Amino acid sequence: DTEVTFTIYAKDLIDIVRKLPEKTQIKFKIEENKVYLNANKNTFELNTFNHLDFPALPKTQNTSVIKIKQETLKELIENTSFSMGNQDIRAYLNGLFFELNKNSLTVVATDGHRLSIGEVSQENNLEEKKTVILPRKAVLELTKLLNKSSQNIAEIHLSDNYFSLIDSNTKIISRLIDGNFPNYKQVMPTDFSNTIVIDREDFLSSLQQASIFVDERTKGVKLVFRDDKLSIFSHSERGRAETQIEVTKQEKELEIAFNIHYLISVLEKLTSKEINMVIPGGENKSCLLSAIDDESYHYIIMPMRI
Repeated sequence: DTEVTFTIYAKDLIDIVRKLPEKTQIKFKIEENKVYLNANKNTFELNTFNHLDFPALPKTQNTSVIKIKQETLKELIENTSFSMGNQDIRAYLNGLFFELNKNSLTVVATDGHRLSIGEVSQENNLEEKKTVILPRKAVLELTKLLNKSSQNIAEIHLSDNYFSLIDSNTKIISRLIDGNFPNYKQVMPTDFSNTIVIDREDFLSSLQQASIFVDERTKGVKLVFRDDKLSIFSHSERGRAETQIEVTKQEKELEIAFNIHYLISVLEKLTSKEINMVIPGGENKSCLLSAIDDESYHYIIMPMRI
């Protein structure tokens, strides 16, 4: 067998494969400046380009290697990345923050209005803390790879400027975002006296019902805690909705408003029967949402005026 190297437009090849029936056998015929794909009675001709013009893989320095279960990494990313910024002028918000210590891995995302934190305990071969920000596009590609991969362990390489993950037959390399990620620990509440326990499915169902009449401009929903009950109010020019569920451990009456889509996205990620909702200091403070039986994930949402 002879090794052959060539460059083609990836999108063209992907489009061809996607439009063919599943399990179609494809034969490649390579000639000078051309690649022919034969599938059943169909033929596709693709122009090739000099492989020497293809950008070389970057050389990395001061690389740290981390090994983690792929399922763990996949869950961390899926349960936090939805809070990433998108085309924010603050580039450091348009990505996923990784903080690696000797005994833990923490993943954080924020768009400035909400914040998601995931943390797992694991042994890392590190002498000192390492922090990087992986760009949004790379996070999305990494998620695709992890969803398709059958590997048990992921091998992550972190250098001063690059992130790479090596799978059995695929390697993803991404330049890192240069910038200082916000200190997420500063926004974590320290006062847990006003911690309300809510049935997650009841809360989610009530919000989904109230979302029918949420104002699409503000996306706001009002929560009123009174007499161990949570009343949820929404209104728009089309109509209004009020839903009510029971809560426990409510310490005081409270009215507060949030972006309803932020609340729903968190409740869809959490899986416990009940959740803790911490609202320290009253109406003008961010709330903290977490599972009642799992400290791996914490979600912070800023209040809003409606």
